[in-house]
Amino acid sequence: MARKRVAAAILQDPHSELMAACRRSPAALEQFCQDFGIADEKAFTDAAALIDDPDVDAVYIASPVREHLPQTLAAAAAGKHVLVEKPMARDGRECQAMLEACQRADVRLGVAYYRRFYPMVERLEQLIGSGQLGTVLGASAITATPLDMAPGEEGAWRMQSEAAGGGALMDVGSHRINVLTHLLGDVTEVKAICETVAASYDTEDAAVVVMRFQSGAVATVQCHFGSEDPDRLEIIGTKGRVIAEPLNGDRLVVELGGGRQSEHLPPAENLCAPLIADFVAAVRQGRPPRVDGQEGWAANEVMEAAYRSAGRSNHLG
Repeated sequence: MARKRVAAAILQDPHSELMAACRRSPAALEQFCQDFGIADEKAFTDAAALIDDPDVDAVYIASPVREHLPQTLAAAAAGKHVLVEKPMARDGRECQAMLEACQRADVRLGVAYYRRFYPMVERLEQLIGSGQLGTVLGASAITATPLDMAPGEEGAWRMQSEAAGGGALMDVGSHRINVLTHLLGDVTEVKAICETVAASYDTEDAAVVVMRFQSGAVATVQCHFGSEDPDRLEIIGTKGRVIAEPLNGDRLVVELGGGRQSEHLPPAENLCAPLIADFVAAVRQGRPPRVDGQEGWAANEVMEAAYRSAGRSNHLG
């Protein structure tokens, strides 16, 4: 994500500067710094050295999920603001420790659920909040990625329970859980099936989660590794429904009062640019980011409840 979108978003933002980078591989680090204009003396193979750099005000953590807790604690202790990749951590206890450390240090903590900034999601929020959909009865989301890496490949940690905290649910399902909890409110009950169907690794490649919200609405999230399933979100109310397919696209179908219309709501060209702009503004203004540590923790709590319901052992056994 750093190479694909976030580094460019930092460079694009007028109030931020891409100061330093850290990678374990010296060769990969050198190439990254060349590509994004980072000075040689700001290239680190040790995260602690980057965090201790006095020229660094904030860090973006895109390491394996098992590193999110220790690196966030180190950054907070050094007085650095933190934007951490999703999922926020491997479980709720780690999220809580990260949140408390940043609160004690009076630094901002954001979580990179960038879909929250899609115009399509903001339009869904407006349709629900205005009552145009009536009472929301339920929602469904389906998502997948063709991800299927062999051990040793870069990124294969995403399929290792100890490193990632889980599989498809944590990696791609977490985004949809964050969107749904933002739109529909607190979750009061979770049931799930999480299975390793076609994969040889230890995390799930298929998961279905059912959530009951405090409002009474019920939602499902279906997520997969190793498939090209559609990326779809549908919300159904007593007065109509809305369909985003794909959620990462630019078309929202709105069905109200017997009519059907298609709204054009394209996301930013760099999907992470609004996330970075908000985080930078939060640091400058001394306010919480729109997607803060508390919200990241809430998504983790749902996923942890799903794994318990499914009888899956977590990363701690």
